[in-house]
Amino acid sequence: MQLAASILLIGGLVFLAHLFEAVFSRTRIPDVLWLLLIGVVLGPVTHRLSPAKFGVVGPAFVSITLVLILFESGLSLQWERLRRALPGTLALSSASFLGEAAVVALAAWRLARLPPFLAGLLGVIVAGNSPTVIVPLAKGLGMGTRTRDILFLESAFGDVVSIVLALALLDLQMNGWARWPLTALHFVLGFGGALLLGAAAGVAWSLALRKTRGLANPMFTTPAFVFVVYGAAELLRANGAIAVLALGIMLGNVENTPLVRDSLPAVSLNRAETVFLGEIVFLLKTFFFVYIGLSVQFADLHWLLLGGLLAVLLVLPRMGAVRLTLARTAPPRDAALAACMVPKGLAAAILAELLVQQQVPGAAAMQSVIYGAIFFGVLVTSALVVFAGRRWGARLFQRLLGTPAPAPTQT
Repeated sequence: MQLAASILLIGGLVFLAHLFEAVFSRTRIPDVLWLLLIGVVLGPVTHRLSPAKFGVVGPAFVSITLVLILFESGLSLQWERLRRALPGTLALSSASFLGEAAVVALAAWRLARLPPFLAGLLGVIVAGNSPTVIVPLAKGLGMGTRTRDILFLESAFGDVVSIVLALALLDLQMNGWARWPLTALHFVLGFGGALLLGAAAGVAWSLALRKTRGLANPMFTTPAFVFVVYGAAELLRANGAIAVLALGIMLGNVENTPLVRDSLPAVSLNRAETVFLGEIVFLLKTFFFVYIGLSVQFADLHWLLLGGLLAVLLVLPRMGAVRLTLARTAPPRDAALAACMVPKGLAAAILAELLVQQQVPGAAAMQSVIYGAIFFGVLVTSALVVFAGRRWGARLFQRLLGTPAPAPTQT
């Protein structure tokens, strides 16, 4: 009976995910919010499921979701779009990350009385936005191509920077600040090496695609190769997420790159392969947000609510960053929606678990704060997206961001 109930639950979640997408298209209430709430009800509220029941499969599933979302999004980034989006990405990601990290660190130090080092570490962990939330949300909201590309790249880079800086701070605490030049060198090599590995893998796979299409069941070969590249990059101490992103960008551009196109028989994914990959990403996204909901911990309500307060405070530096870097170049509606984006996800969840594993002082409390920021970050983002779609909400965003009055999408 338990097995039958599990199978029923899986099928029901898939149907509900399609229903929530339809609701999203009509109401602008993000589908990820409903999936997250289902996870909360099944997990910390009713205790029907828990992340512990998934064992080692749970963290692996979360990583697989991130990897395929980054790869699929990278496929759509043409060179010209990337060139136009990169300056805006660097400006927005720098301003937003620094502002959010500073606000979280200050609030944790002054309100929660955390030591300065732990407060700074918490700021770095919570500052990065989640591509697993932002990518499907930006697509569903019908944002402009350039703004969507900027938000995607910003979230991808933000996750990487959060992980790298948090690991660097932990390493410096354990081994002393005299090692910071070596830590910085490892970051540069890991980032650059990931780009080179991903680009080379993209060219190699574009050459192999013609042969794999002659196999009996070729659709899964590309996702399998993506996992190989991610795992190889991580084993080589490079950043797997950036390697996969570079793989997707290169594979999506091989037919538009004269040097590769004219000298090698390189091809990109065809429509059938792209549609199949999109279906996989849809399924993974569905179960990912349910799993995140399961992971929210209500054991210590004080720290959980502190995470909620931090999620609300993050809106302030986010709006400031968008006003400084994006408001004058993006359409007013796009700028308002970009200012709403404060969701946290995979990187923060991984680092929260790492704090506990390394027995950092106060790790249990910080983990609850981080999970609170993840949960309430999605709630805040969802509420602001709906608010920005109303006429009076659009007017308020126009004043806060200093943009021309946008045409409302809802009344």
